[in-house]
Amino acid sequence: MIFSYTSGTTGDSKGVKISHRHLLISVAGGLKQLDLDDSLIFISYLPYPHLFEQVMMAVNFIYGGKVGYYQGNPLKLVEDCALIKPTIFPSVPRLYNKIYAKIKGELD
Repeated sequence: MIFSYTSGTTGDSKGVKISHRHLLISVAGGLKQLDLDDSLIFISYLPYPHLFEQVMMAVNFIYGGKVGYYQGNPLKLVEDCALIKPTIFPSVPRLYNKIYAKIKGELD
């Protein structure tokens, strides 16, 4: 068993126990859905205990892709993307909601 965590979008972060088998099942599902190869460049910005981050790292390593780590400051994530030039930007709903709200606020 490993312990993994959610981002806490609806409150505090939540810890869950998950087996390595279930983690690998999630990875296998990702492999079937994504058309990736060794040119993959993934930006890592979620905390590693986050289950989604673990799945994406495993998918990346299976394909032999590259990992770029952000500076640790969420406000500089756009700057980090400009430097790393990720070919994939998997994220969690919370970040997409923030991006959407910012764009919508600028258009109103």
